[in-house]
Order: sequence, then C-alpha cells, then structure tokens
Amino acid sequence: MRAHTLQRSGALAIISKDRHVYGIVEGDLPDNNGNPRYKLIGINQASTFTGFCARHDAELFKELETKPFIASKAQLFLLAYRSMAKEIYAKRSAMRLIPLLRKGDVGKDAVEQVRLQSELFIHAQLQQQGLDDLESSWADYQAAFLAGDYDRFSAYLIFASSTPDFAVSGGFYPEFDFQSRALQSLASLEPLDFLSFSVIPFQSGGVIALVWDSESARACQQFAASLDRLNNNEIPDALVRLTFEHFENTYANPRWWENLSDEQRQQLLGRLGKSASNQVNRLADCLSDDGLRTATWKVISKEWR
Repeated sequence: MRAHTLQRSGALAIISKDRHVYGIVEGDLPDNNGNPRYKLIGINQASTFTGFCARHDAELFKELETKPFIASKAQLFLLAYRSMAKEIYAKRSAMRLIPLLRKGDVGKDAVEQVRLQSELFIHAQLQQQGLDDLESSWADYQAAFLAGDYDRFSAYLIFASSTPDFAVSGGFYPEFDFQSRALQSLASLEPLDFLSFSVIPFQSGGVIALVWDSESARACQQFAASLDRLNNNEIPDALVRLTFEHFENTYANPRWWENLSDEQRQQLLGRLGKSASNQVNRLADCLSDDGLRTATWKVISKEWR
C-alpha cells in the first residue's frame, strides 16, 4: 500500500481541477530541454510513497488527517516526521538503483568506463552519507514520537492571504540562504541539519511551515531567519523559488500552472529538474531573487513557534 505525504481530501483536493493536479510522474523521462515532464495526475496517485501501509498512515497521522490544522506542536512535528520518512524512502530507492547504473558503461571504451565508474563511486558515497545522516536524525524523531516530546521541535510559519498555488511536503539540507550565505556543506563529514517544508492550502488561505529539531539544527534556524528578513511582498515568490529548487514532491493548481507563460513554466521546470536530481552542485545564489513573479497570494502574518 502507498501512503500519502499530502492529504487527498484536503490540500490536494483544494488545489485540484476535476480532481487533478500537475506533478512529476514517477519514471517519466525528461523532455527535450532536460527538464522533468510536469503532467496532470489524479490526486489519488499524487504524493504517494510506500513508506507506511494505509492503516498505519491513517493511525500515525490522524492528528493531521482528521483534525483542523491549528499548527499545534503535535501537528508541526508530524509534518516533519512524515517529510523525513519520505526522504528516507527516496534515498533508499536511489541506493537500490546504483547497481543498475553501474551496468551503464557496457559497450563504452575503457576511458569512458573509468570516468563513469568513478562518478558513480562518488555518487554512491554521497548517497550513503545522506542516508546515514537521515537515519541518525530519524532515530531522534522516533524517540520524540514515542515520548510525545514535541516541544523540542521549532517552527517558522507564514500565513497566506489566499489559497497557495501549490502543495508541498518534503525535507532538505539547507546549503544557502536567501541572501546567498553558506549555511552548511553537503560534503561535510559532520551530521547535517534537516529542515522540513510544507505548503498547506486551505479553501481560504494557507500555511507554510518550516519545522526542525531545535536540539540539532542550527542551519535551519539561520535559514528561517534569512526568509524572515525579506519584505513580506518578497516572500511568496521566494517560496516559489525554494519549492521548485528543492522539492520534486510539488503539486500545482492546474489553473495557476496553465495561466503561466511558457517562459515562466520553463524557468520553474529548470529548477524542478535540480530537485529531482541527486547530482546537482548548487550555486550560492540559487535562492536569490531571479525576477520571476508568479505567486498569487500575499503574506498576512508570520510566526515563530
């Protein structure tokens, strides 16, 4: 059975058109520009992964699935918990693909074989390091869940004036902030700081939630502070950049996506291609203002929790 990282009856249904949203279809090849294909998919198929069976998914996340979202400590923790579970699933899946990728040098000359195998060796080491970091953090999340110790998790919340244009649930290691400052290096041998990110649309308004373990995530606090330093009118488009730069698990409102120009869609798909790749070296200014203005909502308030 496949679990959902976003609610079918809530977030996805709200932004859907005829119960469809735009998203990446797993297994699809890139288009001629090397960008992922962003297609209409049914909300029953969107945002799923085989991390939990349906019964455990409903039981674990009933605080999110069956109750109004009030950004309680328990709800914020569960957003982060589910995001991390999805990221671990993705890393494990990527690791299982490596033996198959190693066979991709068949028929190539010796120099090319050495080059490909060397790149794959580095790729495998980075993937394993990322998985080790996630599983180390996962042990802390599991302990917090079993003890009901949600107070150790911090959050930065942004409240939207109208329904956001997309829904997101994911997590990442913030490398650079919105002012192009370095926060942590993914090549570091030290444990990395994990930040969960969720965009939750409502019928009227929405919440953007950044959640982290306050006992071991200094880079996350700095990242949230850099977002908070932006003017309120800059934040919606900054979150568009963040979303498409880092989260392939992004599902867009068809009315919004189809209303964008071809150039705007290509710019966003270029970022989405990076989020779907495990071999991207990001530049320090990857989240800096690129002049693209596509967000349709405004910030009405911000809050630290």
